[in-house]
Amino acid sequence: MDIHSKIIVCTSLDEDGRITRKDSFENSFDRLEAYLSHFSKGDKFVMESTGFYEPLYDFIESRGFNVILANPLKIRLIAESRMKNDDIDSEVLAKLLRNDWIPESYVPRKEIREMRRIVRTRIQLKRDLTRMKNRIHFELLRLHVDYEVNPFTWKGKVFLMNLSNPRILSYLTVMDSLESEIRKIDSSLASYVGVEGIKNLQSVPGIGLFSAMVIYSEIGDINRFGDSGKLISYAGMIPSVRQSSDIIHHGRITYQGSRYLRWIVVEALHTHMVNDPGSSISSFYKHLSKGKGKSKAIIAASNKLLKAIYWILKENRPYYSKNQAQ
Repeated sequence: MDIHSKIIVCTSLDEDGRITRKDSFENSFDRLEAYLSHFSKGDKFVMESTGFYEPLYDFIESRGFNVILANPLKIRLIAESRMKNDDIDSEVLAKLLRNDWIPESYVPRKEIREMRRIVRTRIQLKRDLTRMKNRIHFELLRLHVDYEVNPFTWKGKVFLMNLSNPRILSYLTVMDSLESEIRKIDSSLASYVGVEGIKNLQSVPGIGLFSAMVIYSEIGDINRFGDSGKLISYAGMIPSVRQSSDIIHHGRITYQGSRYLRWIVVEALHTHMVNDPGSSISSFYKHLSKGKGKSKAIIAASNKLLKAIYWILKENRPYYSKNQAQ
């Protein structure tokens, strides 16, 4: 299945690799339902991991079919090396599937996918809220308005409304709507308090319920990572490597992998160092920042925090700090 925003293009092969049908139809659940009626339970479907895959993946899986999600980066390398074709369309995907050459992307359990959607929605709403606040700051600067009160407290909002500036009033209206939606999501997070992995992650100073949910849902099954280094690589926090002759150059971190996991671990590190300044992670950061600088120390200490997270989930236990033994 070649998924596009408006259409889905499909190629079906039989066991001998012969094309039995080609279809192109509107990207809608009604049309997809009609298409699936031509197949039997046990038939395999493959699609690339794109921004449009999740609703279709869930829909096909709920109908009892086996769905495989292909890694788009790796699949192009395989198509080029084995099929001399870098144009990944539905027929190429079908042939790769038949030959068992599909490099699969990890798909977490349905409840984990739903948790991801919840926390990612909250992240986006908070970022939209920050954008509104920045626009208000800019408008106040443009108007040369002096203010001592925090403009986003209750008193601050009264001050802003009294300015009767149409743009600021519009931004405040959007902010009220965003804050209302964020509160709705926050009230739903309580249902995840009892999840053991989330509860164990919250034992780390600096990791609250929301942070724990982001970490837990982005990692998924911890057993898919053979060691903590693979988890750090998944977060895109390992240095890039470039080799020239016999010289190996280590550059900036790769930034490949889960950007949400990378972001929340760095955020949690800052809070951790405030709440537990004497921990081994905090001490490691302080020592490294003196010689390597704060930026490199943040990455290294975040990796150390990720290692702790790995073992918390792997061994299904709470966090242990040396300060807890005192």
